[in-house]
Amino acid sequence: MSERRAAAPHQRLARRFARRLAAAARGLSVAALVATLSGCASRPAILASPDDYEAYRATRASRTFEGRLAAASTYLERYPDGAFAGEVRAYLARAEPIYYAAKRGTAAGLTAYLATLPRGAFREEATHRLRALVRDRSAGDLLARAARETEAQLSRQRAARARVREELAAWLRRFLGRDAWGRPLAEAPAEVIVPFSLALPAPRCAPADELAGADERAGPGAVVCAKRIDLPFTVNAGGESAPRKAELDVAVLEDAAGRPIEVALRGPDLFTRLEEARSAREVTADDPEGRVGGIALAVELARGAFAARVSADPSCSREVEAPVVLHLECGGVRLVARAAASQGEDDGVTITVAPPPR
Repeated sequence: MSERRAAAPHQRLARRFARRLAAAARGLSVAALVATLSGCASRPAILASPDDYEAYRATRASRTFEGRLAAASTYLERYPDGAFAGEVRAYLARAEPIYYAAKRGTAAGLTAYLATLPRGAFREEATHRLRALVRDRSAGDLLARAARETEAQLSRQRAARARVREELAAWLRRFLGRDAWGRPLAEAPAEVIVPFSLALPAPRCAPADELAGADERAGPGAVVCAKRIDLPFTVNAGGESAPRKAELDVAVLEDAAGRPIEVALRGPDLFTRLEEARSAREVTADDPEGRVGGIALAVELARGAFAARVSADPSCSREVEAPVVLHLECGGVRLVARAAASQGEDDGVTITVAPPPR
């Protein structure tokens, strides 16, 4: 009995609170009650269409920064007054300057910016900067290409000039070797027969007795087989590039059995062409120093080849008298270099080897 009396005040208080809550509920509109119960009265999602919300969701769910920026730009284009337009616009206003600042320094970065935000706030500036960078890079590429082409051309010219010296030195070495003599030329070592008989241009042969100044040692049936090697190059002539060509005739006097008797390496102004190829400058008829330099270079090449293949002994040197500029003779091998007395005549080197004793 006492317990029921004690619980009565609490029950009366609970009934009184329930009546007040019911009265308050009757005074609220349905929309306000829903908002109150849901706690979302301020969220625009309540008013957004499914498409609007899906477009907005891409601005938050894209995996990359570029993807979120592109989605934000697309959202504002499609839904400029959408439920989330304010939020997306504020996000783009904060993020786009940061993104552009990171991309503005390179052509690749600017291209990426314009691809991500083709109608972005910085599109005009980005377009101008990209054009300038591409123009500068194109100009730089043209200059670099021109520099490469110039260097390649200079390299080819250096190689062509070097070949004049190397070609004469190579033929001297080939025919100063003992293995090239004492047998038919067709049986000579490959270092001789391949460049002389097989490489272009092919040699042409004629009976020796039909040639002026034929060597009496040749005897009946002797022939001269010769080939001309053209060696074009360029020099500086008065500040301009001028073409030159060294003409090297390789002539082999052979007896009736095809054995070499004498080899002549000659060409018009050959020693002068050597100096022009070495110095890369024009040597004119009134340039005696240039002419002397070419003769000295020919003597140096011939002496070096003789020392390498025959002997370097000083006793091999013989006294000379113009037009002979070098005479070396040792071990049955003789080398004589002659310089032409007049411009346009042949400079040359002749090599003979005494036949081995029978």
